[in-house]
Amino acid sequence: MKRTKIFIGAFTLISLFIIGMTVQIKATNFIKSWFSKPVPEPTGTPTHTTNNNNEDVIQLALLLDTSGSMNGLIEQTKSQLWKIVNELSTLKRNGESLPLEIALYEYGTRNYGHEDYIRKISNFTTDMDAISANLFALRTNGSTEYCGLVMQKSLNELQWSNHENSLRMIYIAGNESFAQGRINYRQVVKNAKEQGILINTIFCGPQEQGIALQWQSGATLAGGEFVSIDHNQQTVYVESPYDKEISELNEALNDTYISYGNEGQKRKENMKRQDANASSYSLANIVERSAFKSSNNYSNEKWDLVDAYKKDKKVLSKNENLPMKFSNLPMDSIVQVIEEKTAQRARINAQIQNLNSQRKQFLAQNRPTTSVANFENSMLQSIQNQATLKGLKVEKATSVPTYANSMVNYPGFTKMTKEVETYRKNRMVRLAEFKKMAKEKGTIILDTRSKSAYDGKHLKGAIHLNFSDFTAEKLAKVIPSKDTRILIYCNNNVLGDPMSFAAKSQPLALNIPTFINLYGYGYKNLYELNDLVPADGGALEFEGRLVKN
Repeated sequence: MKRTKIFIGAFTLISLFIIGMTVQIKATNFIKSWFSKPVPEPTGTPTHTTNNNNEDVIQLALLLDTSGSMNGLIEQTKSQLWKIVNELSTLKRNGESLPLEIALYEYGTRNYGHEDYIRKISNFTTDMDAISANLFALRTNGSTEYCGLVMQKSLNELQWSNHENSLRMIYIAGNESFAQGRINYRQVVKNAKEQGILINTIFCGPQEQGIALQWQSGATLAGGEFVSIDHNQQTVYVESPYDKEISELNEALNDTYISYGNEGQKRKENMKRQDANASSYSLANIVERSAFKSSNNYSNEKWDLVDAYKKDKKVLSKNENLPMKFSNLPMDSIVQVIEEKTAQRARINAQIQNLNSQRKQFLAQNRPTTSVANFENSMLQSIQNQATLKGLKVEKATSVPTYANSMVNYPGFTKMTKEVETYRKNRMVRLAEFKKMAKEKGTIILDTRSKSAYDGKHLKGAIHLNFSDFTAEKLAKVIPSKDTRILIYCNNNVLGDPMSFAAKSQPLALNIPTFINLYGYGYKNLYELNDLVPADGGALEFEGRLVKN
């Protein structure tokens, strides 16, 4: 009996122990799975955008320490991103710019529960808006910082170009021992050097400490550069007389983007959000971003119809690529809208680049006498040194002559007026024919005077679009079909009411530029009233707030 009780007691203890261990294992697995859950990536998280792995490019991998003491480093990176990428975008070889790609890693944080506290945030991408979004999503939290491992991962996981002239760089920033972790950094930097990838180290702290913690050794063995910075130093911005105008032009630039596809609107909103993030630091910072947006390295063919059409006109053949506002427009009207936005963007980009050249000259003359050891200055100096070895150089800022506006084509205008001159001769109609046409289906009367003049008094049934508002997009909204028959008239057709119909000089009558512009935008079913009619003689009916009942 006693043995039985002892057996039962032992069995019970063993059972409780097994149950306890099971509960503990399940709890441990739950906690581990909870902290290992992948964090949703920020909007616009990019993937690799280079199709040809042998392309001649500039590739920059940023490896950032996001442990608890690195808030200052993250702030400097966010606030100085556009200065850095703007400088990279000005690097040219034989006058030609190279595509720019950036990849992003964080290491040394417990925030995400990833193995060894390392997370690849972004593959190489040309989408700098997504890089900015990812930087602004970073949070710091203390942990162990494995420099050797994060460098090895970046070498193995990223799609590095094989082109011998490509500028390929890794920048790793942190403040703990460079030798931490199971991976020997010496072997990693040796492998990088053999592949032609330069590793540059940025120690966040005193230079002597960085040397003692082997950050200098890592850069020297890799053939890169070592610098120490005060990562808690706030970025100092020097403003210029050109900043406000460039910022305003950036707002106008945003209006030239036509989002398409499933991600289009979200990506456009992210573009504006990164504008706001940049401007949250200073006016000078949003100007740096604006300068980059006006460069050849800022392209959004994945979500912007203007860039997509520029790259491949076949993009319009897929219905899913067309925004809802284009659903009822004929294809030639859609093409004209896109071409109008393309021309508008080119004009704004040229203005920003011109102003930015003058701004750079101003800043060169008003640069602070002392150089601050921060993330931006450390990177820019080493980038210029290493770019020179690859035959790349920054072109000096030069102002574009104000008269060299590629968006104004006077010879093209005179050529068109000659063409319209012959065409218009057979499109002048007398009053009786004008009134007859106006009653027929598929015909409109278009009034292109000012809004106030139109509201005061206009031909009965006429629709309005101010001549100064003529663009492909606005014309398409008012007159969707280019087959529509359009009747035009102006102040110089109406006599006896100078308040509502003030006559212009005959060679400058509004009918003339209206006819030329409608023809130029593809509306060729045009007819112009050829008669001079009295304002109150009953020959034509008028309506508006100044018309007496």
